[in-house]
Amino acid sequence: MALLFTVLFAAAPLSAATLYVVDHGWHTGLVLRRGDIPAGLWPEQRQAPAGEYLEIGWGQREFYQIRAPSLLLALKAALWPSASVLHLVGFNGPVAAQFPYSNIIALHVDDAAMGRVVQYISDAYEHDAADNIIRMGHGLYGDSRFFAGRENFHLFRTCNVWTARALRLAGCPVDLGISADNVMRSANACADQ
Repeated sequence: MALLFTVLFAAAPLSAATLYVVDHGWHTGLVLRRGDIPAGLWPEQRQAPAGEYLEIGWGQREFYQIRAPSLLLALKAALWPSASVLHLVGFNGPVAAQFPYSNIIALHVDDAAMGRVVQYISDAYEHDAADNIIRMGHGLYGDSRFFAGRENFHLFRTCNVWTARALRLAGCPVDLGISADNVMRSANACADQ
């Protein structure tokens, strides 16, 4: 059963957008409601799967796209800087219903914070010579797709570091540790702001 924690920033207006942090065990990602995405800041999301919500994950390109990666591939991903990928999942209905076995934290953020996070996601895509994003294929579950990422993945720039950087842009003081537990603890601590 999903655990859903709601964290309200002290100065958040009632009309604030919600940024969800999802913990899948060793991997964290973000979920945004499409209606909370500021117009014009993330044009690439039009190529994402349909749905009221989008889950966005980031990780090592080869490792993330394999359903059952090996230990050797995990070590290679961690130890050698390599290409990254974005995983986008479109869905409808409550976030907790979509991820019943994941821990979820809901952060209410103002429009400026959501704009910074959305711009960060948009900036994560790799573009080809014609400035188009690069689709890498079908995703891992549900209605999902992979897209080429711009930054390299390595031990000190993991999916959890990527998520932590997004949370910092949202105004949440997050340590850039490499574990999912660290990201979730930091997100919970935002309640004390």
